Amino acid sequence: MSARLLLVRHGRTTANAAGLLMGRTDAPLLPEARAAATALGHDLDLPEPVVVHTSDQPRARLTAHLICHPRELHPIPDPALRERDFGRYTLTAFADLAHDPHWPAVDTHYDVRPEGGESLADVERRLFTRLVHLHDTLPPQTTLLAVGHSTTWRLVEAALNQRRHDRFDEPIPPPLTVLDHPREVLEVLRDHL
Repeated sequence: MSARLLLVRHGRTTANAAGLLMGRTDAPLLPEARAAATALGHDLDLPEPVVVHTSDQPRARLTAHLICHPRELHPIPDPALRERDFGRYTLTAFADLAHDPHWPAVDTHYDVRPEGGESLADVERRLFTRLVHLHDTLPPQTTLLAVGHSTTWRLVEAALNQRRHDRFDEPIPPPLTVLDHPREVLEVLRDHL
């Protein structure tokens, strides 16, 4: 059973700065995002032992590498931690999404799946199943550091704050969320499966 659960969100990318919805595509991290990940790697208190899992998308993998480098830890790429696949909306400008009559339902309703993509419920099932499995199989007192994306960690926050059945409008989480009572956290996530 893990001792701590730390959720890290990668920083802004060039696509974010351009106002584009990224999803499963990728774009380079901005220099300030790389610097923030490097600083977090130097400042973060990580009680041993530590296991690091990261989304296998390049922006998350680079974030994990920059955090882990000072400790010579080796992040494990994990497809279950990927960002939501927005299907046909991928790389659409946010300004254009504001004029699409179907986008609000895709963006905020758990069971609406965009053409060629995933619903929020799909992502939640994939993500929560993996986090519960990792928690259940780690050696006792292991710290789990998971590097992921805005939507993934927003889904965790919605579940923990009992807003799962409301309209999905969680704010973007901070770069680091430390959850000191993973047993309780994972029980909440398990209840949503």
